Amino acid sequence: MVELEIGQDGAIAAVRGNLDELLDFAPDEIRGVPSAFLHPQITEAGLHTLWVRRRNGDRALLHAFSIPHDTHTQVYLAHVFEQDTIQVKLAYQSALFRGLAFAAEYGDPELLNHLSRVERYTIWIAEEALRWEQPDVSRITLAAYVHDVGKSAIPREILYKPAKLTPEEYKLVQTHTQKGRDVLEEVESYIQQENAWLYDEKSWRWAKEVALHHHENWDGTGYPTGAAGEEIPLVARVVKLVDVLDALLEARPYKEGWPPEQVKREIDQKKGVEFDPHLAEWLLAQDWAFVQNIATGKKG
Repeated sequence: MVELEIGQDGAIAAVRGNLDELLDFAPDEIRGVPSAFLHPQITEAGLHTLWVRRRNGDRALLHAFSIPHDTHTQVYLAHVFEQDTIQVKLAYQSALFRGLAFAAEYGDPELLNHLSRVERYTIWIAEEALRWEQPDVSRITLAAYVHDVGKSAIPREILYKPAKLTPEEYKLVQTHTQKGRDVLEEVESYIQQENAWLYDEKSWRWAKEVALHHHENWDGTGYPTGAAGEEIPLVARVVKLVDVLDALLEARPYKEGWPPEQVKREIDQKKGVEFDPHLAEWLLAQDWAFVQNIATGKKG
């Protein structure tokens, strides 16, 4: 909780508590500043729930309890969601990203199963190979969900063509990476304007990196930028491996699913060529009966 002392002139005279954690202001930055800068109603007597300005211009949803005195007003501020703030933000991002992913490939009968498997594989690698904390596990999983969001801009007759694509058609399909990044940037701008307090910058940055770079190759022969090695964002390297793993193991209308030993040979041959060699080595060292359990949603 943060306590503000606001003088009769409306300026902030004193600050007690961790204002930096609450609003990202250092106490010295805010002393002498008109309290209306934070919110016009912050000194109104009683308990209110207000969107209070943060240092970067975003708004935080806070409880404000104001007590008027003869010479000043005492204002107590506390987060509405406290330690659950990040979970609330990520839940909001999840709803958006899942909706975008579904809309992008609506009409593909295998879409939801594919996304569910990609989700499970991504969580597994983020938790077990990378040892990430839960918020970042959630963020990369959301990014994986929207890796192909740019396909919304590709004609359906090309995406689902039962025959081999022409060189021109394949080049058009390749543009889904840039288009995906562009779609996410556009939606992101609306979120920043309309619901800034629910915006999670890292989720959107990772989602854009994955959308743009999930077809890059470790040796630099991929697209769209030809980035190589660690120039490729780690989140995109993870999702590339996950996406290919699922594509190889699972049957599709135009192909049979490969047996695990064949998939392992393919990944081994292409580690350090297409795939991050460290991620590929880790995957190859795992129990592939467990990999198949993840694919089917089984535990253990």
